[in-house]
Amino acid sequence: MKCLLTIIPFLASALAAPQPEVFPLPAAPGTFAKFPAPFAPRLVNSSDYDFASLDTRQDENGRFRIVICSGSHGSGQCLNWGQKGHCWDFNDDNLKAYNDAVSSVYPQQQGVAWTLWEHTKCKGAGLEVYGAVENLADYGFNDKTSAFTWRLL
Repeated sequence: MKCLLTIIPFLASALAAPQPEVFPLPAAPGTFAKFPAPFAPRLVNSSDYDFASLDTRQDENGRFRIVICSGSHGSGQCLNWGQKGHCWDFNDDNLKAYNDAVSSVYPQQQGVAWTLWEHTKCKGAGLEVYGAVENLADYGFNDKTSAFTWRLL
């Protein structure tokens, strides 16, 4: 009985834990993601599979923190969950050195599409990048992207 009295409050608090909020996607058309220069990816821990998660939140300047986890299966390839067979290059001189890491990230009305060029240094890990992400309505997305949502962490 004493054990039950200890477990019941714990279960009640676990069930009442707040669920992640869904962050509304920007509706206005814009340009592809702009990242601050110099772009500085930071490796984060992840499991070994192609795409683990894309979680975002805005900082005080309205920028999004984007965590893209990727595995080793596509190392050295252009991994695209946007327009099939298309890889977008940054033209900004400050970002050219990082084109092999992340090429573009942008939201869609029903999901998030992005292009990731996986660098060998990122094998089995992820990239954390900062940028203002705007909508690109003229690019398509496949079924896989619609499974992703933007969450406040």
